[in-house]
Amino acid sequence: MIAAAVAALSLLVPQQLDQIVRDGTPGVEAHVHGRDLARGNAPLGGQVRIGSITKSFVAVATLKLVAEGKVSLDEPVNRFVPHVADRRITVRQVLQHTSGLPDYVIQVGVPKIADVRDRYFAPHELLDAALAQPVSFQPGEKYGYSNTNYVVAGLLIQKVTGRPVGEALDGVIRKAGLKDTYWPGQGEQRIRGRHAQAFALSDLLDPKSKVVDATDMETSAAWASGAMVSTPRDVAKFFKALLGGELLPKAQLDEMRKTVAVDEKSAYGLGLESTELSCGGVWWGHGGSIHGWASLGGATDGGKSAAITLTALPGTFGDDPAKKFQQVFDVVDTALCKK
Repeated sequence: MIAAAVAALSLLVPQQLDQIVRDGTPGVEAHVHGRDLARGNAPLGGQVRIGSITKSFVAVATLKLVAEGKVSLDEPVNRFVPHVADRRITVRQVLQHTSGLPDYVIQVGVPKIADVRDRYFAPHELLDAALAQPVSFQPGEKYGYSNTNYVVAGLLIQKVTGRPVGEALDGVIRKAGLKDTYWPGQGEQRIRGRHAQAFALSDLLDPKSKVVDATDMETSAAWASGAMVSTPRDVAKFFKALLGGELLPKAQLDEMRKTVAVDEKSAYGLGLESTELSCGGVWWGHGGSIHGWASLGGATDGGKSAAITLTALPGTFGDDPAKKFQQVFDVVDTALCKK
């Protein structure tokens, strides 16, 4: 009976992926139960844009500098990024989205893909667009997700190392043993390896706008908040290595897992989010959305890991975005709850 139950559960994830495609998404790729799966237009083991999962890599690179004694989590981020004039804002608050820094995304035109697809943004352009707005709240007052925080973190890494942020992320990639993950070079619009065609609304704020090909694009508007390319297999491997203590000393991993509440089921640490499992306990990981792609990945303390990517953001083809995002979370939950 136990064997039959496990077999039935192992069939559930493929069924969930089939349903995601039937509900309007052109393709879905996942890494669950130690194997790659793909449906629709997604190739098996294909590269994807992972969006804000990039933040977890940036947080690890920052915490490596903390472990080396070059940065303190509770010192003013202004020491490294003078443009952030409020000396109350700490490095920890930037990594935890409790800084109150406003998001730059609307101001630089990210919702309209035509405004960013071929345009290069320097990191300070993104930061200047954010700082031209009123603060969202006072530092440390509450949690408020803002991509600006990780632009600041990227600039901090560059200030401390004296090198491009991509080199620090390359170090994290190598340490995690990832084979298909990379930081795009300046102006690099095409994905290097085998990949699906990705689709997006021409205006993310208008659900009735035209659907366009979003496969090739300049990602400097995301920069350290979301520019990386990977695969579901590599994302799952990264979070497993991180939770397994392979990427950071215990003291820094413990800091990464100190959280503030996001909602009743999830909490955010330093570039790492915890989410309750339906079978009890939590999993640790991150989600990511960028024109054409929606991803989610993570791992448990017990060593289980999973990741999934859609080849269109929920809502692109008239589907219910809330339902589709829930389906994505359900796939990860099912995979990580498997006995």
